[in-house]
Order: sequence, then C-alpha cells, then structure tokens
Amino acid sequence: MVIGIGDRFLAEENSEEKREIININIFSTGFSILKRMVKKFYLIIVASLVLGGCGLDMSKSGVEIICNPSAQVMIDGKEMGMTPYKNNSLKPGEIEIKLTQGKKQWSRKVHLENNANTVVNWDFSQENQMAGGYVLYLEPTGNREKAGFLVSSTPDKAAVAIDGEIKTLTPGKIDDFGEGDKQVVVSFPGYKSIIVFVKAINGYQLILESELAKETVINTGILSPTPSTNDQTSDEPTINQVWVEIKETETGWLRVRDIAGSEGVEIKKVNTGEKYKYLEEKNDWYKIDLGKGDSGWISAKYAEKL
Repeated sequence: MVIGIGDRFLAEENSEEKREIININIFSTGFSILKRMVKKFYLIIVASLVLGGCGLDMSKSGVEIICNPSAQVMIDGKEMGMTPYKNNSLKPGEIEIKLTQGKKQWSRKVHLENNANTVVNWDFSQENQMAGGYVLYLEPTGNREKAGFLVSSTPDKAAVAIDGEIKTLTPGKIDDFGEGDKQVVVSFPGYKSIIVFVKAINGYQLILESELAKETVINTGILSPTPSTNDQTSDEPTINQVWVEIKETETGWLRVRDIAGSEGVEIKKVNTGEKYKYLEEKNDWYKIDLGKGDSGWISAKYAEKL
C-alpha cells in the first residue's frame, strides 16, 4: 500500500514568454502513518501536479518513480539507482521501466510525452497478486476551454467517483472534467481503492492508469437483511435495544471493519437499508451485532441510530 498524506494537485498556466516543461512532483509525509496503514492492506494514493518551470528544454521529458518499499530502477535495461528516482533529461518516446525489490519485480513500457513528466507509483506486497499502483501523466488537448480526464484500471469496470459522485466506469473518459480541485476514487469490490486529489487545468488531459491490488478480507460475503419488526424473533427491536440503519452509499453497500477506524480490515459488507443491533460507539464509528456471535465496526457517517 502506498500512502501520501497532505499532497495536492496544483496547476498554473505556462507563460507565453517562457515555454516550460510540465513537472509532476510527488511527495509523501506522515511516514509513520504509512508504516501502520500498510499492514491493513489499503491503497490510498495522493499526488501533486505542478505546471510550471523547471528549466528543461522543450525536447526533454521527465519521469518520477516512487515505490514502497524502495526498489531498484532500470530504464531500458540500464541501472538508474533506487527509488525515489527522478530524471528530467530523458528523450520523449517509449521507455521500459523495471522495478526490482528483493525477488519481486514489476515492469512496463511507458510513453513519455514531450515537455511533460510521467509519474510511476508502485506498491510491492508480500504476495504478487496484492501489489498495485498507477501511472499518472498529462497530455495537451489543444482545447484551452476544457480540462479532460482519462482513466483505466485492472480490473476494468471499476467505479470512478469524482467528488463523491460516480461518473463513469473504467475504462472511462470525461471530456469536460472541470477546472479546479477534484477528488478521484477508483474502486472495485474486493480490491483496494485508489484515491487521488487533483487540480485540473484547462488545455490538458489528466491520464490515470491504475492497477488495483486485491484486498485481504476475513469474509467477503454480503449479509442478508435482518428480520423485520413484524417477525416474531429474538432479534426484534425492543424499547431498550438501540438499532442502526445503513444509509444510502455510492456502491449500495458499506464495509464492516474489525476495529473502529478506516485502517481496520474488512470483515463483511452490509447493504443499504439493513438494520443491525447497536453495541457501542467510538470515534465516530458504531459497533454492530452481525449475528451468530460476530460483531464489527461501521462508519457513523453512513448509519443512523433508530
């Protein structure tokens, strides 16, 4: 899992007097948080994009590579050092990037745009099928009135939410992404979500190519609805028993975690509209009775006490 805290996409118009290269800068803070969260199998990606001067020629391209944990970088078969790695003097065109971390490897061909940086962010896991990451770059569109967005993922048909509202499925294209700050979430059931905060700029298309990592869960089954108040069962609401109802969500379900916090491991999924016995509350999280002696925590933001 790769976690960047406090990063934002920033973009500024190029000066007509000075043609300068687009520079994508990635930085991470809160490393102690990263070490703790990695154990919980989440993929939360945050990047910074700056459109401004770095003094490169128009015939140059750049690449920035970050990896968790640090990995050896090879470009077109040549050793280039360890991550984090940055090179702003590459020729535009196709290159092959290979990352090696112990016995684990990842490689892919990447097209470098003229006058632009390409970012590679990869997270190695103990299991290859649980590794994931993304490639991020800009390309000019020629339309200075609109900002575009192109997104793809493995697996495909992942939901893409912009500022909390699902806009498309992967692979997807948004011709008029809208200039300014955006939150982009790419999610697919059973996989770690990718969350990116961006600031789009007119005249360019932001491209996000992602590989979602599988998420380890104790039980991925969807719970059946609890008995209604008309059923004569021991689970009937009583005067002294507090219940919670799952609110509407973008996906139609809500994750139940083993501890009160987003770093907890998913143990169940519950459907919107279902009701569960309320057990306790901690830090804006509700503990609910899942039945058969099981319990778990849900975000209070998406539940209502009855």
